[in-house]
Amino acid sequence: MPNKTKLLVIGAGPGGYAAAFKAADLGMQVTLVDPDKNPGGVCLYRGCIPSKALLHAAKILSEAKEAKNFGIEFSEPKIDLNKLRDWKTSVVTRLTGGLGQLTKQRKITYVQGCAKFLNSNSVEIESDGKKSTLEFEKCILATGSRPNKIPNLPNSPRIIDSTGALELKDVPKTMLLVGGGYIGLELGTVYAELGSKVDVVEVLPQLMTGSDRDLSSILEKRLRTIFGDIYLSTKVAKMEETVKGIKVYFEDAQAKKFDKEYEKVLVAVGRRPNTDSLAIEKTKAVLDAKGFIRVNAQRRTDDPSIYTIGDAAGNPMLAHKASHEGFTAVDAIAGHKVAFEPNTIPAVVFTN
Repeated sequence: MPNKTKLLVIGAGPGGYAAAFKAADLGMQVTLVDPDKNPGGVCLYRGCIPSKALLHAAKILSEAKEAKNFGIEFSEPKIDLNKLRDWKTSVVTRLTGGLGQLTKQRKITYVQGCAKFLNSNSVEIESDGKKSTLEFEKCILATGSRPNKIPNLPNSPRIIDSTGALELKDVPKTMLLVGGGYIGLELGTVYAELGSKVDVVEVLPQLMTGSDRDLSSILEKRLRTIFGDIYLSTKVAKMEETVKGIKVYFEDAQAKKFDKEYEKVLVAVGRRPNTDSLAIEKTKAVLDAKGFIRVNAQRRTDDPSIYTIGDAAGNPMLAHKASHEGFTAVDAIAGHKVAFEPNTIPAVVFTN
């Protein structure tokens, strides 16, 4: 690893590797740092790609069931969880490995490790248990996000987040999905098609809050055919671990209280930016109240040496938005007149 670099990119997800690739194509000396073996980030390792792989398997199961409506009937499918899990992992490995090769082809220095700031032009990188210092002219932060946690929940392996759900350790007979957003509903669809009875609880009055009600109502109608109960305008008061699972206490909008027990609970209540372990206070960059880093139209922070893109720069937390921001930041660093000014940012929900 060099002692100095023209451009340091911290985080190798769809924003970080896109920025690094573009910078290298423009002739910049680039160092890319990420905890994983190859580029890919949350999207490829623990998000978009593994979830879509499992959703593809779920869709095949769904279509096999529905085929009887037009005269084609199959026997009950046999699900080999180990083989399904291995296939999902192979998809991730193939794609991230390909990104690793593209990184080498562009002569980008890739460091598997974690970086934190020493000042506005240097970082400390911990890799393989060793610490080293790297100086940079410009830095792009693309550190992504992680699942939100609900405070005061029991510390139990029966309570999982989206990352744990994608590991597919087993298919519980009953599961509660806490949160009616797209991440939870996609994963809930997978588990429902694999054989779990999935209930959903959402504190707001509709699923997919923020989407057009005309769309979410159609989705809700479909989900009620594959899910169990869907509790809207209902909050989780508390959870308790029992011998058989997790006992969940609910309270609806009319203050009616009830409880139900589940083998597993999947908590999907949004995501938070990964900005709290960067020692950002040693720079001039500024965090807002939610942990996002303040940026301008060029994605430059209050520190002229540091840019931020992707989830760490604010909503919406989408891979293609991060990639576009990465291109904008690199062009700005290269001296081009650019700005991130989208008229709209499209998004897709992959529920069936």
